Amino acid sequence: EADHLVIESTYGDRLHGKMTDQSGKLIEIIIDTINRGGNVIIPSFAVGRTQEILYEINKYYVENSALKDIVSKIPIYVDSPLAINATKIFEENPEYYDEDALRYLLKGDNPLEFENLHFTSSAEESKALNEDMTPKVIISASGMCEVGRIKHHLKHNLYRPECTVLFVGYQAEGTLGKRIMSGEKIVKIFGEEIAVNAEIEYL
Repeated sequence: EADHLVIESTYGDRLHGKMTDQSGKLIEIIIDTINRGGNVIIPSFAVGRTQEILYEINKYYVENSALKDIVSKIPIYVDSPLAINATKIFEENPEYYDEDALRYLLKGDNPLEFENLHFTSSAEESKALNEDMTPKVIISASGMCEVGRIKHHLKHNLYRPECTVLFVGYQAEGTLGKRIMSGEKIVKIFGEEIAVNAEIEYL
């Protein structure tokens, strides 16, 4: 047995509500932004958080028939190869689902899939999302906006007041995500100054 156990923890001194407590707000932000003609950009950690978001959206489909007709018409993209692979691993191992997720699965509903969900694997597909002006939800890594495809989506959407950037995870000091969330009006992305005109939300 160990004499001492040292554990690294980002959230060691914080108490957090469950995502389920805020799922209504998530859907409200999505609908409001789409109605403005904008995109919802969600910087999300690829493993765990992305799957939580997909689960909550799917749960709304099942439990809110009035909203299903509205939300099911909104294209939702997962644009992260790691998040796509992680989602497949979740789906292949349902024995680790909690009781609620298993309940959906036993009814024949895959809790991580729905009709308007799209996975974009290639760089070409990712770039095409920013060329298509159809209002949409883009869930992309990295969660703190430091690397990866999310930076391209921020470059193309941060300056648009009709869009929303929705943060769903911890933002460390000094990261691009933290600077945006803290209210900076201009940020540098790929060496270019981008005005922050989009709505900034945090769940």
